[in-house]
Amino acid sequence: PELIQKIVRTNFGKFRKCFENGLRTSPNLQGRITVKFVIGLDGRVASAADEKSDYVDAAVITCVVDEFRTLHFPKPEDGSVTVVYPITFTPSD
Repeated sequence: PELIQKIVRTNFGKFRKCFENGLRTSPNLQGRITVKFVIGLDGRVASAADEKSDYVDAAVITCVVDEFRTLHFPKPEDGSVTVVYPITFTPSD
């Protein structure tokens, strides 16, 4: 879990850019995006999807989910790994 968190945090700028694009049209945008993703046997994200986010901007959710699909992790030792990862955004982040 710590390694997954480290990789997601290292790539937070990608997710933040999605949020900033949403702020251009909705300055008070905020909420939590929850992404469910699967780390495949090769360490790449095999699939990623929105997991009941409480966010009002579908374009931002889509952007964040798409960015999760670009992440790379170390190869899992015991098969693929499913992760549910929440990210909370507020205008002052």
